[in-house]
Amino acid sequence: MSDQAPKRGKLRSLFRLSLWLTAIALLCIGVAEGWTWVLSHGRCHNSAAECRPNSVGLVLGCSKYISRGHRNYFNYFYLKRMEAAAALWHSGRVRCIIVSGDNRHKSYNEPRDMKNSLIALGVPADRIVCDFAGVCTYDSVARANRIFGAQQLIIVSQEDHAERAVTIARHLGIEAEGLNAPRFAMTRRSRVRAYLRERAARLAMVYDLLTNRTPDFLGAPEKLPY
Repeated sequence: MSDQAPKRGKLRSLFRLSLWLTAIALLCIGVAEGWTWVLSHGRCHNSAAECRPNSVGLVLGCSKYISRGHRNYFNYFYLKRMEAAAALWHSGRVRCIIVSGDNRHKSYNEPRDMKNSLIALGVPADRIVCDFAGVCTYDSVARANRIFGAQQLIIVSQEDHAERAVTIARHLGIEAEGLNAPRFAMTRRSRVRAYLRERAARLAMVYDLLTNRTPDFLGAPEKLPY
């Protein structure tokens, strides 16, 4: 009997700790979701015609290909994002477009790929600006303002991502709207994985905003072509 009591006490303590950790996690998720809803609600649109004119477009980085095993597959999320950005340009709503993404090594260059795709879709090359230091969404948005001087953004990505980016921008004092690129058909497993990844990204967003994190890479200001 005397040996069982300490074991039961330890189990109760572990159970209470797990409850507290669960409650804290749910609270953090609730804060992230509420913050995103308050700052982005009604500001992410499904068509370029709904966006305000005279803005700067910001296309968030996306890999052109997805690696599975030893094979690369075309990323249709990338295609839809590029098509949405091109439609935004052709609608006359933006004066130029920043393509911001990762450039981790010579064989992986998101901004270069996005610029080439937009040129193929009829966007003038001299109106596309590459940001090679957009290593994450927070950095892409912050650099659009701090390096390129953009005060009014239309951010192009899929809906959940666009909502998060608009939240970041508005918290940083940037007038921002989102243009939702269409989604592509996904399996149930892929949808669950994408949902969980976005929830984790929103938690990271809260940390970045509360700490006013400085982007990983800054540099000299660059003038936009307008």
